[in-house]
Amino acid sequence: MIEPRRDPEDFAGAWRHALDELELEVELAEDLLRAEHDRTDPSRADLLAGLGATTTWVPPVIRSPLPDTMRARAERILERQLTVTGRLSTAMTSSRKHLDVVERLVPSDSRPMYVDQAM
Repeated sequence: MIEPRRDPEDFAGAWRHALDELELEVELAEDLLRAEHDRTDPSRADLLAGLGATTTWVPPVIRSPLPDTMRARAERILERQLTVTGRLSTAMTSSRKHLDVVERLVPSDSRPMYVDQAM
């Protein structure tokens, strides 16, 4: 089956939309990291509550190469993605270390940890 010819502007619009979506996802991750460090931010609770609503990213199906005019934007988005990935990795490692400390502080059973001999 032969696909009908499409207007190049359709492909450009599809690429614009795909880049818009990627940019929004990066902004969400950046906001999340910013909110994690600024616990006084009133929008923090809304941002964290919305995390459960995120969906798995599905790559768009665009049957044309990225237009040259959008290459610089795509590269900027990629740089931001890589930066956020590194920051998220650091935040996850830090959270894991904090959780390990908390788990060591909380007794694993209900037996007394020491006996007060002063009584």
